[in-house]
Amino acid sequence: MIQFLNTHTKEHLAALDISSMTDTILTVKRVLTLRGFVQTLERKCQEMQVEINAFRLKFTTLQIRGLPSLPTNSGKLLTCDQYARRVDNYVSNQITASSSILEQASPPSG
Repeated sequence: MIQFLNTHTKEHLAALDISSMTDTILTVKRVLTLRGFVQTLERKCQEMQVEINAFRLKFTTLQIRGLPSLPTNSGKLLTCDQYARRVDNYVSNQITASSSILEQASPPSG
């Protein structure tokens, strides 16, 4: 596009309704720069989506094994502190449950 603008006469550009070659070249350069930014942003978004999908797969596997879920009953995500409390409660319950199983399984002493 820039080469086209540089190789044509002012009369030919005026016939194409291009009044200022310099302004048009600057606009073309801005558009090309923005296109590059948008392409980079789209690529980053795709990469992030792949990472999110991988995380979801791992997290779903952990939830199947009993780890607490991130969303609340209303569908909103828990804050980090709220989720940390849920995990702490889950771990405490697991420790309590495994302790009671060990106590039941061990032979009486004495």
